[in-house]
Amino acid sequence: MKRNIAVSKEVREKIAKTFKVTERHVFNALNLDYPETDIVVRIRIMAKQNGGVMMSTIPSGEAIRFADGTMRMDFDNGAFCEFYRTDGTGHIFLKGKEVAKYENVSLPMIFDIKEQAAALR
Repeated sequence: MKRNIAVSKEVREKIAKTFKVTERHVFNALNLDYPETDIVVRIRIMAKQNGGVMMSTIPSGEAIRFADGTMRMDFDNGAFCEFYRTDGTGHIFLKGKEVAKYENVSLPMIFDIKEQAAALR
């Protein structure tokens, strides 16, 4: 999973000017896989203080779990699945339209539903 701090171009320019480094150095520092040095840590702190947001990218088909009990999986074909703990349902959407709904979803069913969503065209 890739992680980075997202900021606007204006903030990147401001950070580069403040620390007298190139914008490329700022860009690299905001990539959280980049090795930590004293200046990289200070760049990250300034980015967060100026509205920087921690971002993570996940591979297609991996689940994202939300605090409200919802789970979502996005796929390369434009389909996505949503599962709701509150009512036990699962849904497959393709291009914004619901194509399947499942009641009383159990853990083994999630794997089957995921495969169905990934196979849609």
